[in-house]
Amino acid sequence: MATTFLNSSSQHLMQPPSKKLKGGGASWKVFQTENHGREGKIFGLQDLFAHDFDSKPTTSRSMRSNAIGSTNGANASNASSNQFYTLRLEHRIGGPTASHRNEERILLFRSDKPGAIAKIIYSSSLPDGAETELNVARPRSMSKSGECEARSSATASAAQAKIHVLDVKAPYRGKHLGGLLFSEAITSLKSKYCNPLDEVDDGNGAANISESSGTESDGASSMEMSGMKRRRAYDVECVLDAEEDTSRHGKLVQFYEDLGCKVKSSNRIQYVNNNDTETYRKVPMRIDLHAYTNECPAKKERARMRRKKFTHLVSSSKGSFLPIKLVGPLGKLLVRCFATGQELKLDWLATESSEGIQFCTTHGHLLLASPTGAVYVLSPDDQDLESSDLDIDAEELNKWTHFVPCHISDEENEAEDNSTSSQVSSGNNDLWVMRTCHGTFLTADSLKHTLSCTRLPSFWQASGANLSLVCTSDTPPRRHHYRKCWKFQTYDYVLSMRSRFLNFSLGKATLIEALGWIDSFPAHPFHSWSSDEGKTAADDTVMKSSTPSLRTLSFIMAETAREEGLPDWVQLVALLHELGEAVKVLDPTHTGDMADSIYDWTISSRSRVVGCKPPHRATFSEYRHLNMDLEDSKYNTNLGVYKPQCGLQNVLLMWTGCEYMYYLLKHNHATLPEEGFAMIRYFLLGDWHEHHEYSAITNADDADVLPFVAEFDALRRRVRLKSVDCNDLSDDQCSELWESHYVHIASKYNCEHVFSW
Repeated sequence: MATTFLNSSSQHLMQPPSKKLKGGGASWKVFQTENHGREGKIFGLQDLFAHDFDSKPTTSRSMRSNAIGSTNGANASNASSNQFYTLRLEHRIGGPTASHRNEERILLFRSDKPGAIAKIIYSSSLPDGAETELNVARPRSMSKSGECEARSSATASAAQAKIHVLDVKAPYRGKHLGGLLFSEAITSLKSKYCNPLDEVDDGNGAANISESSGTESDGASSMEMSGMKRRRAYDVECVLDAEEDTSRHGKLVQFYEDLGCKVKSSNRIQYVNNNDTETYRKVPMRIDLHAYTNECPAKKERARMRRKKFTHLVSSSKGSFLPIKLVGPLGKLLVRCFATGQELKLDWLATESSEGIQFCTTHGHLLLASPTGAVYVLSPDDQDLESSDLDIDAEELNKWTHFVPCHISDEENEAEDNSTSSQVSSGNNDLWVMRTCHGTFLTADSLKHTLSCTRLPSFWQASGANLSLVCTSDTPPRRHHYRKCWKFQTYDYVLSMRSRFLNFSLGKATLIEALGWIDSFPAHPFHSWSSDEGKTAADDTVMKSSTPSLRTLSFIMAETAREEGLPDWVQLVALLHELGEAVKVLDPTHTGDMADSIYDWTISSRSRVVGCKPPHRATFSEYRHLNMDLEDSKYNTNLGVYKPQCGLQNVLLMWTGCEYMYYLLKHNHATLPEEGFAMIRYFLLGDWHEHHEYSAITNADDADVLPFVAEFDALRRRVRLKSVDCNDLSDDQCSELWESHYVHIASKYNCEHVFSW
């Protein structure tokens, strides 16, 4: 007679629990979400990145040497290499230090120290005899669409420009700051010569073009009312020399080519020696800038100028910024170009304001979140397109480009950690969400590796060391669980749990019945969300709101081991290793209630040895201060209470469901190979089999089983990753798999009989 999972005629078998919603785990909303930081302001760049900011040793020496003579007071005079700072641009024209006619300079400064860290110097001039500015009378005829019928004469001789110096100090290279300066200089030249309209300052240093309503001569009346004047537009021929040493041979030319420059084939490459034992080659290059013509509709031109202030850092009111990478599991995230649909991999400049954080690029691209949930990059060329999707006023567009960082706190009150501070911690493992004006959240599509927005929050971790925002699979429930692990899992706690559960007096049941029970528990307890939160912004359809069951995951893992040709005992271990969670059914008034309200020790989470000092790399080590054992001299050394090379067989591990399962199989005389028992007990001890910690207490026997444990853990990780969105196996499917295959393996290793739990 086939074994069923829902009913049993055996008198000793307990009835399974009622089916639970497998997506009914704790919602992220029960965890405190902080929208404001110091002094009630929206969180900014310092809140995100101050922890371990710029702590790379390669930059410390030069940064420290520049701290002398700062004008920013005591704080700046004591600035260290990892003190938080932002960057700012400054545009200067002429002055006593200018060495070229009509010289302009764009300088890049740190916010905490004097002296430019990067600069570009360039000069420009109109063609001989050309007027600096030519007023144009109001066109007599204007179409209803606002397009000028009058056309200017052919563009006059091109204006001439030359870039003399582009220099980024060594500690700040590798962040594309040179590209930023070059793009800002080109933008400045375009604004000066290529734009036929004068700009009106909006009071914040940003170019603005006023728009007015009305149908009569829309384009001309708008220009008159805003005080704009037409002037002649010029093409610009901008030249430069790419001066390369042997270490950058070809690289600097490629850098300028990526920025739109071309090598001047008509000029010869020169080789020079600057008396520094280094030979340089000077490669003549050029970039041509073309004037905007009067063929552009006035509305289109206004839109272009209106949006320009979002991407032009020098003339905008943004003030400070940081170079940032947006990173997913596989590296830098892609973002779709608005006009072409091409997916681009970009580095970003993060700027902050009272409305949140904006992301733009050195080439003038701008990140925006649409109401549909799509995330686009708006290139400078895109900004000239007439699109119904973006035919909105500047204020609305500004909202679309802002992302508000919200800090996600742990569920517990900070007071439980003996901390009286209400400040947000600056740890680089803190979780953040990036909320849009549409009520959605910035996320990384794990399959397409692109940016998008959903109504479910995705969590980000900010790193000040490498200036990146990393979309992480970490969640508040997971952090909360590991926090409890550090708090509760002491040496005495493990002893008490062993005393309670290793007498195996909870009841009797077969392993197949226990597999039926764990169908009520989620395979991914830290990824589960309530169903009313599971809608995407893009299509308003309900996402999969629950993870597959733990039983489904167990069978999938066993079947994967079977398909890969692994031994039958490995298949059985894969099927049974998670059955420790069944204790919540056998002991509902203690373990079950505690799991729901306080701490669920049965969940498989990264383990550690108790009774000695945990490794610094231990999972969520930032919570180690919650563990009382670290204050006890008996337990806070590498050996702790153990003898040298005593072996893992003789130490206490955290009390988990898998630790219980190991002793359960031993107590009930299962005949698995020792490697199988080691897999069950040690696969959660990643600090040992991945990072080779605990060398003071491990021995040769542990080294023998380590490859088996590591391979089993790798198998489990692969299966868990691919089963996040899989469908649950039915009772009939599981019964068929058990009866046709796994019952025979269980019988072979003495695991088919009734177990004492």
